[in-house]
Amino acid sequence: MEANKIIITGAATRMGAAIAKKLSGPKVEIVIHYNNSKIKAEKLKKELIKNKTKVYLIKGDLSKENDLKEIIKFSKSKLKFFDCLINNASLFENDNLKNFTSKSWYDHLDINLKAPAYLTKEFAKNTRGRNNNIINIIDQRVFKLTPFFFSYTLSKTGLYTLTKTSAMSLSPYVRVNGIAPGPTIRNKRQSEKHFKNQYLATPLKHQVNVNEICNAVDFFIKNSSITGQVLAIDSGQSLNWQTPDIIKGKE
Repeated sequence: MEANKIIITGAATRMGAAIAKKLSGPKVEIVIHYNNSKIKAEKLKKELIKNKTKVYLIKGDLSKENDLKEIIKFSKSKLKFFDCLINNASLFENDNLKNFTSKSWYDHLDINLKAPAYLTKEFAKNTRGRNNNIINIIDQRVFKLTPFFFSYTLSKTGLYTLTKTSAMSLSPYVRVNGIAPGPTIRNKRQSEKHFKNQYLATPLKHQVNVNEICNAVDFFIKNSSITGQVLAIDSGQSLNWQTPDIIKGKE
């Protein structure tokens, strides 16, 4: 099984671009969504065209419903129907219970949860047969909650739930799964030292290779008996158990 009519949000850079490269090839058509990364999107398009992939670029602000509608309209005009949606785009800003604002709350919920929900709904209306996949890029922190990144974490736990419930609602025609990455690509707030310390603190003590995320996407697409699952690819980060109340392996 394979995917040929693909939509990927936030695909111009980082993990989204890597996934696009993994899924590209002859007979494959990909809609690459971006917002503020036009130059990188155009560069990626040129790269994917070299291996005979048909690529269509669409700019859109996922917090705006009209832009979401335009993404679906554009994708239908180019692809005719869909067989794979990768909800990859994400807002990742830090706040907490004491300082979150209405803006931080709605920005995260709109982009990280409402947009995937809307795209999931519209995707399901435009599929054929049973080999259709939605893959949501979530975060390992849904398995290991902390009080940090408050609005972000709530939006991602919502996306986790959306993955499960939409798998129920859309079966047997659409399979819905999720990937919960750990320390894969350094974020804009992190120094190299901080990022290194983060992945060295995981049980496996190494950085997650982005190709492992891409391979998991491909795995979900090719396995027709898997739906409603969320796979943590995090070097064991979500398993960290040596909390302050457990010192030197003793409770």
